Amino acid sequence: MVSNDEIGMLGDATNQMIRGLQEKEMLREVFGRYVTPQIRDEVISGRIPLDGEYKEVTVLFADLKDFTAMTEMRDPKQMVQILNAYFQEMDTAIKARSGLILQFLGDEIYAVFGAPVPCSNHAEQAFLTALEMTQGLKRLNQRFASQGWPVLSHGIGIHTGWAVAASIGSPDRLSYLLVGDTINLASRLQSLTRSLDARIIISADTVASLPPQLIQQNLLKHSQSVQVKGRKVKIDIYLIS
Repeated sequence: MVSNDEIGMLGDATNQMIRGLQEKEMLREVFGRYVTPQIRDEVISGRIPLDGEYKEVTVLFADLKDFTAMTEMRDPKQMVQILNAYFQEMDTAIKARSGLILQFLGDEIYAVFGAPVPCSNHAEQAFLTALEMTQGLKRLNQRFASQGWPVLSHGIGIHTGWAVAASIGSPDRLSYLLVGDTINLASRLQSLTRSLDARIIISADTVASLPPQLIQQNLLKHSQSVQVKGRKVKIDIYLIS
């Protein structure tokens, strides 16, 4: 619409609004290829403060056991196929429970429940996800065995607590990440799965937020208080062997 009268002014405003909507939709589409839709929408809407925001979340770390030795013995291209198949299976389980994978770190998965979109039962969702990831790994190993591929094993650590969620990085490249002791502790619990011969280790803080029947159904075993690297105070943990 082009004109010099009042209708023309209205037309100019309409044209500008349409261009703005088109640009925003293009941004959503392109940006969405690099980050998850949840993070994309939070960033575009401006709901993530520049200095971050405190959120109570449940953090989950999963890491493949003996993967370095496996990599040394096999063709790198095959290892890429194995990793991609593993990540796809785990990503499906995490997304199904409203979890969000923040990073793939080598053969490790770093995921969060309760951010950026709030979730009232994030501890329960994270725990159920861990159980489903275990079942997903069993299905994946059956497929791998039929192909003559190696069987995988992983350990999962889960902790609930407060963290700062923020866009972190340089002016040219930002990532949506969590900062705080909660993340470090979840990672340490995952590392303990090796020495304690456990599939899943959950902090007492996470267990305190789980429904009692869920704890009973899955026979969570309370372990003695353990010393976690980098912390002075011992913590109570629960595990599934």
